[in-house]
Amino acid sequence: MSSGDKRIATFEDGMPFGTEVISIGPLLQADALDFNIYVPVGMGAIRVKKVRSVKTVTLGAGASTVTIEKQHASEAAVAMTGGTLVLATAEDPGTEDYCDIVNDAKARVPEGDKVVLAIDGTTASGEAVFFIEYERCQ
Repeated sequence: MSSGDKRIATFEDGMPFGTEVISIGPLLQADALDFNIYVPVGMGAIRVKKVRSVKTVTLGAGASTVTIEKQHASEAAVAMTGGTLVLATAEDPGTEDYCDIVNDAKARVPEGDKVVLAIDGTTASGEAVFFIEYERCQ
């Protein structure tokens, strides 16, 4: 790395070098919605490695399930292997949940396609911020 390069973290910080993070939210958990994150054209493909959530508002009755998917143009979304994140009821704000995405073809999202956080909306209330850890494919 040259002196002008920036990095988010190193292996010693608990995140492998080359891993990048995007933060989304807070997202309401009481609404069933698909939140789309597009991979910009020119960026190249990415491989999603992990998705974390941090609650900002305690969830009401019922857990919230978030499915991590990828979607190409007008095709149906495909769930990523290992991409189910369950946010439990009545945990305090600041509580973290995460899911590790299996390194297979479903985890690779080409530029122009999107990563989808599909929230089931089964909880009465609550919010969370999501962090998507990814690396750029060579």
